[in-house]
Amino acid sequence: MKQKITSITAQKRPGHFNVFLDGNYAFSVSEEVLVKFQLAKGKELDSADLKEIFKADDLSKALNKALDYLSYSLRTEKETRQKLAKEGLETVVKKLTKMKLLNDSEYAKSYVRTMAKTTDKGPRFIANSLKEKGISLYDTEDALLEYPAEMQLKNALKLARKTVAKSKKKSFNECNQRITQALLNKGYSSELASQVRQSLNLTKDVDQEHENLRLETEKLWHKNSRIDLKKRRNKIKAALFRKGFDLYECDRILDELENTETEN
Repeated sequence: MKQKITSITAQKRPGHFNVFLDGNYAFSVSEEVLVKFQLAKGKELDSADLKEIFKADDLSKALNKALDYLSYSLRTEKETRQKLAKEGLETVVKKLTKMKLLNDSEYAKSYVRTMAKTTDKGPRFIANSLKEKGISLYDTEDALLEYPAEMQLKNALKLARKTVAKSKKKSFNECNQRITQALLNKGYSSELASQVRQSLNLTKDVDQEHENLRLETEKLWHKNSRIDLKKRRNKIKAALFRKGFDLYECDRILDELENTETEN
């Protein structure tokens, strides 16, 4: 059964219209759909016409939603698909790609450049982030060319120096271990970590090392005061060994602490 359009009124939202059939409000459509189906007063519509109109309007809504989503920032195809869910998904994605608003290759390159310039993350970390965003391995490898070796070294050195500054009370060995671990955690290669350590050219400050050992030994000595003396020494030595301190020096300090405790 056909119904006649008796009125079309503009909504407060620009570009949207209310359609009345046989004197009653029936549905709303975008201006794009209104023009596409030549909807006007007096036109008759059957159920098949309405089905096509509703389908086209859903697609129009999905496209507008996608355009709004993309207006704030570059997005990957995966992110856009997740945002749109099932709202005319494939058609919208094809349209956005045709409009050059979706381009995973360009997104990946922009993402790599931004991360390289504004963070201390290494290429492996960035590659994993791109994978989570749905970027292909090919596009990821191509995009990582935007992060040259000299920039990686510069960022890695900056991170390493921060690590050194935070490790002043640690042993020389632990400081080096922390540098390596920090770089690996941020996504740099073990080869680059080795290069960074060589570039820093760190040397052991014997006096500072001894002071750090004494402070750490005294702290552990008091912390384990309720443990049997032999077990206490062994536990402390094991902990200090893991922290990279020299056990010969450790024994000497422990002897001093034990003598002092015995005398008191």
